[in-house]
Amino acid sequence: MYSNGIIKKISISNFRSHKDLTIESNRPNVVLFGENGAGKTNILEAITMFSPGKGMRDAKHDQMINNNENINSFQIKILLNVDQGDINFHKKYLNDDGKSNINYFIDDKKINNNDLLNYIRIIWITPVMEKVMLQNYTEKRNFFDRLIFNINKKHLKNCRNLTKLLKERISLLQQDDYDENWLSILEEKITTYSFEVLSERKKVIKLINENLKYISEPFTSCNIRFSYRTDKDLFESNDDEFKYKYREILKNKRYLDKEISRTTVSVNSVNFDIYKSKGNNMDAKNCSTGEQKSMLISIILSVCSIIKKDNSDTTLIILIDEAMAHFDEKHREQLFYELALLNSQVWYTGVSKDLFKNISEQTDFFEIKNNI
Repeated sequence: MYSNGIIKKISISNFRSHKDLTIESNRPNVVLFGENGAGKTNILEAITMFSPGKGMRDAKHDQMINNNENINSFQIKILLNVDQGDINFHKKYLNDDGKSNINYFIDDKKINNNDLLNYIRIIWITPVMEKVMLQNYTEKRNFFDRLIFNINKKHLKNCRNLTKLLKERISLLQQDDYDENWLSILEEKITTYSFEVLSERKKVIKLINENLKYISEPFTSCNIRFSYRTDKDLFESNDDEFKYKYREILKNKRYLDKEISRTTVSVNSVNFDIYKSKGNNMDAKNCSTGEQKSMLISIILSVCSIIKKDNSDTTLIILIDEAMAHFDEKHREQLFYELALLNSQVWYTGVSKDLFKNISEQTDFFEIKNNI
């Protein structure tokens, strides 16, 4: 069953290990197979360049340039086939004397990378992400914020605006003679965006947890909870109460925040905790590696399901990097089944075609060889 949108063609120039590569497909599943180090993951990373942020490796753009050529740029093009026709995506990166120049185009029209969510949602699973159960609260928050803004694109804008305002406030505080009125205006904006960000996190996590109840075995379900290092009463208060309390806190903490160059009380200090569910309150970080991988898959499947339920016409591209080799036959069959229900194109990587024999009739296979 074909999705509302599929990547029909991807062309990569001077990106990572690939000097010049083109892949074309019109199928719901694409499998990139080959030896470790051949550059399979690099192709998936190129696709994630069309999702807001730095891609699946969270790397700097300079690190993505193919070092074998005396070229300080790379380009990635995607031809997306949707119900309304074809859409051309193009990303250009140029390092000009140490100055980064990043441009996105859709059908030759320049856009902001925030606008990508108007056309496509990209969700990925990588081996590194399996460590989300063990990561600190900042990395875990970033993981969940990405999932949340793929469900509600407004969350991305709110998070970025809040980050910008918090930095601006600290910068203003460190001036010897700052404008009191302007600082008050900044803090008013911070309270508004903080409430929006916190509310959306609560709303979507509740939604994910509801979907996690229906995860089928053999995958392990889980439950995501918030925990508070400080100021629990603040973060659990309603709109008007939150804004009033938080304005006062920001005002009273100005001297301290100036001294330590950061905002001591922020919605970003609220933790995301993951627990094994179905009556078990075990913290995910104390579960086995296999259970942690299974819980990660469960979370991703739940998020993808929410995206498609919210708008069945949404173009969702799912990337599964080197996951199949770590699952037994029963887990692989169930994952293939769950992904097929999403009516979305899925790109897989693996060392062998045999791992994907159950979906071979709906799949294009491409052998990737090391061309460094």
